[in-house]
Amino acid sequence: MLTLDEVKQYLRLDTDAEDEYLNILILLSAEICENFTRMPLPEPLPKSYKQAMLICIGYFFEHRDGTKEGLPKVIYTLLQPYRRAVF
Repeated sequence: MLTLDEVKQYLRLDTDAEDEYLNILILLSAEICENFTRMPLPEPLPKSYKQAMLICIGYFFEHRDGTKEGLPKVIYTLLQPYRRAVF
């Protein structure tokens, strides 16, 4: 799982004002990854997973009002090798 410090460094945040919201986004990004791959988060977390989660967090951090259409497709590209086929 990503740490709050990793997320704040990625977003270049210096204050604690958004910590509660960022913790929600960390959980949300993990859930999105698990739903797409159809698997729990791997331990340790591969770099491509981390990047997908950070991009997801950045997206929701910048677009809180939902005005942008859909998550960036690169998230799915990064997670595709880990996706389990379910029939």
